[in-house]
Amino acid sequence: MIHFRLPSRMFSGQSGAMFGMDARIALIIAAILASVGGWQMMSRLESSKVDAAQQQAEQLKDALDRYYQTKGINHLPNSLEELFTEGVITDPSLKTDPWGAPWEYAHSSAQLRFEDMPVTTQFAVIYSRGKNGLNDSGGFSGLDDFAQWAPGKDDVGTKYISRDVERKRIDEYRGRAQLIIDKLEAAESSAFLEAQNTCGGDSPPAWCTDTAGKNYTLFNFYPKADSDDTTDVIYYSEKVANKPVYSSGNVDDMQQLMIDLGLPANYATDPWGRILMYNPNVTGRTIPPFSASICFSAGENCLARKE
Repeated sequence: MIHFRLPSRMFSGQSGAMFGMDARIALIIAAILASVGGWQMMSRLESSKVDAAQQQAEQLKDALDRYYQTKGINHLPNSLEELFTEGVITDPSLKTDPWGAPWEYAHSSAQLRFEDMPVTTQFAVIYSRGKNGLNDSGGFSGLDDFAQWAPGKDDVGTKYISRDVERKRIDEYRGRAQLIIDKLEAAESSAFLEAQNTCGGDSPPAWCTDTAGKNYTLFNFYPKADSDDTTDVIYYSEKVANKPVYSSGNVDDMQQLMIDLGLPANYATDPWGRILMYNPNVTGRTIPPFSASICFSAGENCLARKE
């Protein structure tokens, strides 16, 4: 039987070779893992910036809504900077996105109808150009474009439209107008009953039977306003009660009229900032029945004679 003995240095050499290869493989794997770990870390960093951008965009949108409801009323700011100069936003960090760039902003308006009422509606987009710094979203030229608008690629943003504000304002407007009408009718009825009780006594005052050739049943018992230019109309409030003649469309006088009717003074303007106009004799009659009318004006005369 023949035995073969291999030199021990062969094993030691192979062992060294194997060890060197294992070490290199381990280093390569470690480098790959480190690279993947770094990529994941950067991904998480970008993800946190995107989340922060989305939150900031919503904060800016909320501020835009507050501006519109309290300061703009009928318009949006020309730039987001106005939100800061007007004190709507006090945190200066919101001036730039998480990548350090200014926020993009575009706005416009359109005439829409809500429940048969024409209302100017405002709409806008607020967005960040994202990591690549490119405008991948673009603007819009009208309401149709606005409806389709969405942040493109890595842009982050949001849209604003005043539709819900306008609907709320319409409800408020109608509620205020109805209250004013109700109060005017109540004042007219109260003044007539007062005159009737006074003139029905044993010794009625002279004005009951002969004031400019008319007895009290022919008086206009609505509060008088200068919008009635009809001659030969006798107003109980002016000739008997010695109450003021209100100047229609004058905010101070309309506020006083509201107070005299038992309503808040701010009812003299509607939710869009238009001023109340009041005509106690819109049909231009000289004898009853008299019809009063109200409307809200942005400067034009919204009271028209009704034939």
